[in-house]
Formats: sequence, structure tokens, C-alpha cells
Amino acid sequence: MRWRDADGTEREAEWEEPPDPKAPTDDACAASHEQFVWAVPTQEGFALQLNSFLSVLTLARRLKRTAVLMPLLFTGPHYRRDVAMRRLPPTSRIDTYINISATLSHNPVRFAHFDDVYHKMPRSAKCVSCAMTPPPHVRCARGWDFDWCDRDKVLRTRRPRCAAYYGEVRWPRECALCIFSAGFTGGVQLKDGDAWKLLRASVVLDDVYEAGALKVVKDLVGSSYVALHLRRGDKKHTMEKYGLTVPAVLDRVLVIARGRPVVVATDDRSPATLHEVTKRGFRMADRTALSKHAIPDDALSAYLIDLLICANADVWVGTMTGDNKSKQTALIRSLRKGRGKDIEKDHVLTRLP
Repeated sequence: MRWRDADGTEREAEWEEPPDPKAPTDDACAASHEQFVWAVPTQEGFALQLNSFLSVLTLARRLKRTAVLMPLLFTGPHYRRDVAMRRLPPTSRIDTYINISATLSHNPVRFAHFDDVYHKMPRSAKCVSCAMTPPPHVRCARGWDFDWCDRDKVLRTRRPRCAAYYGEVRWPRECALCIFSAGFTGGVQLKDGDAWKLLRASVVLDDVYEAGALKVVKDLVGSSYVALHLRRGDKKHTMEKYGLTVPAVLDRVLVIARGRPVVVATDDRSPATLHEVTKRGFRMADRTALSKHAIPDDALSAYLIDLLICANADVWVGTMTGDNKSKQTALIRSLRKGRGKDIEKDHVLTRLP
């Protein structure tokens, strides 16, 4: 892996997670009049980290607790190259990317950022994994000195609506409640599905991205356009098994667009895909387009611009198969609904001849 040191020199070395030291000043839980709830973060991509964020807020409202908003982790496979090259830090406050006050404007919840309150959080806490064995990507950042980071000390269960049950029935008076699995989202949705979905539809990103996406699209095609979310990456072979090859998908979008401009959002920036996109007259937001509007040059920022390009389009076309329950597709649909788009005009391609 390529690394960039503080003095700007570059070198090749194996991945080693940079430390992010965090520890409580004392075990102040008993002295606090505040009841916290949080989820141990995940090293997965933005969509899953966002789902966990939404679930903690929804659960906090139900339990009348303060939601502790964990930082985003960038040390997983999605973003670690950017961490190594100093384009992203190992962790970042979530309000760097999400406008939380705007997101919660119609759904107020009491919350605090982990970076602001970790020193007064308990070293030990009741912690439950709603997916039995916690998946390996759910973990604390390197350097967090808390007992609840230890997966061997977690209560493991598959009980339905696990997080709400332990918060309301088993541990209602505990000053701290910790969820050690991203999989608890489903249980929160079963218990408070309407509130969770409303919150997801209300998500507003930081203005760097909201305003930036509008400017990028204006430069590319103007204000009216069709957006295609072309999922590839780790889903490439699954997509192609169902006939969702790059040429086949682009040809179908050509028919759907009926002459309207098309902007392609994709995690596949290979020369072959770029050739297929450009030869049909479609456009993509590349690094040059982003840098023109002072949008950071990293994988997450590129993803967020693509996400908003899809959310703001007149018509959106997604790609998803029966084997691929895409969190990206679900998120885009929800954002479009929250932004008043006519989702009846949208298309989701699940199979092509």
C-alpha cells in the first residue's frame, strides 16, 4: 500500500491502522445524571455507518436517552487507501459530512458527539450484540481504552427487537447502553420503522456536498437530467450474472432517458467503463469536476457527490439484483422521497436479457 508521511514523502508499506487514543478520565457513569446509548462503530462503507447513526438516534428517542454519535471510521477497506495517503483521517466526526441540525429539524433528539463526551463515558457498560457473534467489521478504533470495546464481554442474542428490549426491559436504569452490532438496525426498524424511515429520508449532508453537487451537475449537464447508479466494485460478478453488464445497463438507460442528459454515478472508473459511458454521450463527475468546487479529493467525498446527484435527479435509474440487497439503492430511494421527487418515474434494473 502507498503511504504519504507528514513531510510529504511517499513509501510502500503494509497497512497498519493509525491510533486514535481515547479513554475516560474516570468511571463517571454513576455520578452522571445523563443516560447514554451508542453503537460500537463499523468499518464498513458510509451507507452502513449512516444506518447505525440513524438507528442510535431512533433508539435514543424511544428510550429517552442521549444518543452518543460515534465518529465515522475510515480504517476499513473502503477508505484505508485515503487514510494512508493522508486524504482522510482514521476517524472523523459525523457532522463533518452530515448537517445534523437540518436532518433533525423535524425529528429532535438529544445527542452528543463521542469526541466531546468520551472522557465522561463509562469504561464499562452493558453491551449487547443483536446479531449473536459481532461481525469483525464492528469494532472500536485502535487506541480506544474502554471495556465495552471487547467483543468477548458482549452479551450475544438473536432476540427480535433486541436493542429496544434490553433498553426498555432488561437495563432501563443503567446509565449506559451499548449496541455491538450494525445488525440491530433491523430491530429498530421493526419497533420504530416509520420514525427510522422518516429520519433517513430527512438526511441533509454538509453544504460542501449539497451545494457542491448542484454546481457539479450544472457544469456537466445543466439542471434537468437522468441519473444512473451503476453499482460495480465488489458486486460486479453478481450484477453480470443477471445480465447487468456495463454496456447492457447503459443501453437500457439510453432508452429510458429519451434524449435527456444522463449523469452516471459509479464506483467503476476503469478506462473500459469510461469509454462505454462517453461513447453514449453520458457524463460522470470526475476529480477535475469536484476539485473545481473545492470538494475534497477522497473516495468518500466522491461517493457523497454521486449520492446527491442521484438524489436530486429528475429521474433515477438504479441497479440491484435478488442477490444484492443494496443499501445504496435503499438510501437513494429514501433521499429522493424526502426531497419530494416523483419516485414513480424511477427505475430499478434487476435483470437484463
